[in-house]
Amino acid sequence: VVATYLAGGNQRRIRGALAPLLKTAPLSKSAVSRLVTTLKADLDAWLRQPLDDLDPVMLYLDALALRVRSGGKVVSVPVLAVVAVLADGHKRLLTLELCGGESFEAWKGGLDALVARGLKAPVLCIIDGHAGLRRAVGLVWPAAAVQRCCVPTLRNLELQAPKHVLR
Repeated sequence: VVATYLAGGNQRRIRGALAPLLKTAPLSKSAVSRLVTTLKADLDAWLRQPLDDLDPVMLYLDALALRVRSGGKVVSVPVLAVVAVLADGHKRLLTLELCGGESFEAWKGGLDALVARGLKAPVLCIIDGHAGLRRAVGLVWPAAAVQRCCVPTLRNLELQAPKHVLR
């Protein structure tokens, strides 16, 4: 429902997305609006949830591309995502932050918001090769080790390898 809403879907499309779940139950425009309002309120509460009880060992930090409708056009916008790996091995999504562009300023603001919610410094931050992200992590958590994720590295290596080797 949220993805349909963010992609610019109207009540008709959201009703269509929910139709398999609702079978023949009717869903009015006002019910869809109430549902979206409730989901937005829940998302806002989740984004303000205190994190001081967490002791992250590792953080995975990356930006995801989300297609949204803006000004009558469907455009791709970055969403900053942070996943914590706790000492017991459990993973927890800490934030999803829609931003105008993946930059040092966007990452610094997002990390500062996590610290303001009480997040302790991790031992290790796993990031892609974004220089602004590396700089933001270094300013917010100077003692944390930073490691580049192997997935972008492997993708970059595949681009350099001859095609006959990759078969």
